[in-house]
Amino acid sequence: MSTNSEEAADDVFDEAAARRLLELGEREEALRREFPVSGPVWERTAISHYTAYAAMVHEDEGWRQLFPALPAEEEARLDLRDVLRVRAADGGELGPRFARAAEAVVDGEDQVIIGDDVYRLVRVEQTVIMTDHGPQTPLPGDREFPEMLDERPGPRGPGRPLED
Repeated sequence: MSTNSEEAADDVFDEAAARRLLELGEREEALRREFPVSGPVWERTAISHYTAYAAMVHEDEGWRQLFPALPAEEEARLDLRDVLRVRAADGGELGPRFARAAEAVVDGEDQVIIGDDVYRLVRVEQTVIMTDHGPQTPLPGDREFPEMLDERPGPRGPGRPLED
């Protein structure tokens, strides 16, 4: 049960807090005007480049990326190692060669060849498009990395949901 003094304390108007909220709202509105999500024209004004790393395999039909680009070369090496280890387990007579190739990639090899397939660690140049209105947001025509091509074992591998 509350007393009258407790009820009165709940009803007290905190003018300083209200002013801070109004100032915050004004700053947010100014930022919304300064950085609109889309402007009249999305023209490229600057491009920021970032290097990422992935692995590709050259098969009969050409080059295919094995997993999405990663920010660190070491991560890509470990993911390529994991792909090769999975293939080693299912590789039959080529299994031992896949296993040796997996370790060679971790030890610094950028390319391994097994049978007719060439596995290569690759650089991926990523860009952020900067416009007059700031970094460009996603566009309707953007394509995500096809899940069916993601051969990494673990939570993001084939048939496994994202667990982030």
